[in-house]
Amino acid sequence: MAISEERLLILKMLEEGKITGEEAARLLEALDGSKDDVSNNEYSKQQKQPNFQVEVEKVKEKMQEWKKEFKTNIKNYKQKDFDNTVEEFVDKAEKLGKNVAVTTYNIIDKMVDVVGSFIDTNSFNVFGSYKVEDRSYECDAVEGMDIEIEGLNGNVVVKKHSENKIIVKTKIRSPQNNADEIVGVTSEEGSFLLKINKPFNVSVAHEVFVPATKFKNFKVSTSNGKIYVEDAVAEYFEGKTRNAHIELMGVNSDKLNISTKNARILMSYVISKEVEIDTTNSTIDIKHIKAEKIRAVSTNGRLLAENIQNMDGAQDVQISLKTSNAWIKVNMGDMESKGYKVKAMTSNGGVNLLIPQIVYNNLGKHGMTGTLVEAESVGLNDFAKKVFIDAETANGYIEIVK
Repeated sequence: MAISEERLLILKMLEEGKITGEEAARLLEALDGSKDDVSNNEYSKQQKQPNFQVEVEKVKEKMQEWKKEFKTNIKNYKQKDFDNTVEEFVDKAEKLGKNVAVTTYNIIDKMVDVVGSFIDTNSFNVFGSYKVEDRSYECDAVEGMDIEIEGLNGNVVVKKHSENKIIVKTKIRSPQNNADEIVGVTSEEGSFLLKINKPFNVSVAHEVFVPATKFKNFKVSTSNGKIYVEDAVAEYFEGKTRNAHIELMGVNSDKLNISTKNARILMSYVISKEVEIDTTNSTIDIKHIKAEKIRAVSTNGRLLAENIQNMDGAQDVQISLKTSNAWIKVNMGDMESKGYKVKAMTSNGGVNLLIPQIVYNNLGKHGMTGTLVEAESVGLNDFAKKVFIDAETANGYIEIVK
């Protein structure tokens, strides 16, 4: 969210009575680094929030120091050491985020972007000196079959093609040049499995081509490498990695389970009855989704949802969004007549609902510092289609727009 948008949001919260004038002044001061004194000088010394841009620069400097440590620690690569180093690196970042002043919580978003981009672009370079061995695997595609593709320290990319076959082009990096021992293939009626036999000090990346066939279970996994999937169809689709991002476009499934760590998740033009999304220390961005149930969870990362629609033939869509130290923004892009029921809870932030004809059932404090808002459309039960939104964060704002 741009600073100008933040300023408008603060003023809107002040106008609606959700924050006091003193709180608004402190928030605005933190955004633009104003040095104006408040009336109570002693109170100002204790409570004055840091300059936003200065804090960002401090975070960047600290991240640069950690990058140098990170590169030193992975110089003599071992899988376990690498994973531990990543965890330590991100743990430092998370602790730093928790210590940042409440009114400058957007620093964490900037910090998370640095963490994600650094890990995404550097983990695979560990294997740059190893010889690349190419392998190709294929089998006939049958509707209802199972597919499982496993990579390691490399990317997995899934695309659609016109042939009625599953084709996998694999790149294997290993200091022993033993590619045939590293990857195991099982191809029989009803399944196609590509697994890692020796998950040590190697890199396995796949480019997978599938037809427009509906599979039963379609599972894609790797580590320290991204997952990109477009135009896949399955009853159940699963994508899992860590320390690298996941992007889905045009996936159609009954159930979708997407998980990574320390990296962002992007989804667009997805159709699925049930969607489960989980990451840490990064952003979840979903748009143009048709679903009955969506659950998205992150820590220290923004949650953005845009143009979420009811599944064809489904009356309700349930959306659950949870994060910490970051803001949640939902823009439904709703041009239809739907009823809304919203529960939004945040601490050290505010809630802004831009939904016409809505009644607030609960509007006030929750605990010592939190804000809880519960609201629903007038005549909710009379609507043929309904949207249920449950949003929760800490140290961040929540905005929901119809």
